Amino acid sequence: MNEIKIDLKAFWEENEYCRQNFDKKTRIPIHFWLDDHFLFELVGPFSTVKYYTDKAVRSEIHKKANDILEKELGRRFYSEEELDPPEPARFEVVMGSKVVISEGGTPWLEPAIDSVDEVKDLIRKLEKVEIKNVVSAELIEAKNNYELQTGKKLRWGSMIRGPATIATSLLGTTNLCILLMDEPELMDEFFKILGTKLVEYIRLLRSYCNIEYNGISINDDNCFLFSPKLYERYCAPIMEKLFKEFAPNKTDTRYQHSDSNMQHIIPILNGLGVNAVNFGPEIHPATIRKLMPNALIYGQMPPFVLRNGTKEEIIEIVKRDMNVLKADGNFVETPAGSVASGTPLENIRIYMWAVQEYGRL
Repeated sequence: MNEIKIDLKAFWEENEYCRQNFDKKTRIPIHFWLDDHFLFELVGPFSTVKYYTDKAVRSEIHKKANDILEKELGRRFYSEEELDPPEPARFEVVMGSKVVISEGGTPWLEPAIDSVDEVKDLIRKLEKVEIKNVVSAELIEAKNNYELQTGKKLRWGSMIRGPATIATSLLGTTNLCILLMDEPELMDEFFKILGTKLVEYIRLLRSYCNIEYNGISINDDNCFLFSPKLYERYCAPIMEKLFKEFAPNKTDTRYQHSDSNMQHIIPILNGLGVNAVNFGPEIHPATIRKLMPNALIYGQMPPFVLRNGTKEEIIEIVKRDMNVLKADGNFVETPAGSVASGTPLENIRIYMWAVQEYGRL
């Protein structure tokens, strides 16, 4: 296949129009993001500890990456703002997890317990957590200063991790699986407190943001660990609370991202009213549409096909997605997860070209 050429400026202009005018779009839009793992491969090696702790170092790395990306993909993907938006402590940290930053990787969360024997004490601690203390006077001052200097409004509490993933962060994945099997009543208590505190946390954050919210977005990769029966017992009640509180209207966004093979719980999510999704690469777009007939689907390019595939293979996936989903139009072409680190920029251009070529309405 000959080298594929694309007018990058015209591509992104049309793409923006299609995303902002979704009901009048001229083609299916594309949406993808380039995360920290991709950044490390693109312009590394560098000290990841310095990257996460030194604003000047981070800005220099972002500029270097953006200069490459603007030339090759037509956009600057990483923030170059002089001020980073202030963020409250993550919910998992408030509840007892610890953020660990080490060389060579992204920040990760250390569980609040080491063994299943500690879970009863953890539950007692969770009951006593004062959510109101999450927002300090210093944080509010930083928020006001950021909004004043940038003219942007922060949207605290618009995107969170889901109950299954929060549970793995607090308890540890192995501990959670053991407890679900051996201590179901204790897990009833744990998830009840988790749901109550999570709603309280989001409500508090939103109370400080002078901006209209129209729903909530939930990232819950680890929901695949739960059988339908377990998900309905432990996670679904929390999801129901979140939607009732923060997305009560039919038109409100109820978005779920889970880049795992969690097809077995899709019917439950549909029953909960989830109306926008980005699911794992093993799930065929036709299956998602069958199980969620009214949802806006972001998908369904497998990240490893995008990274390792030939031009023909990448194009065939886009054609498959379009053949299945283009007719109803309730679709944005997106990786089923994220763009994997090490993905060649040429492959991303192929992906963009294929959407432009086969997504035309």
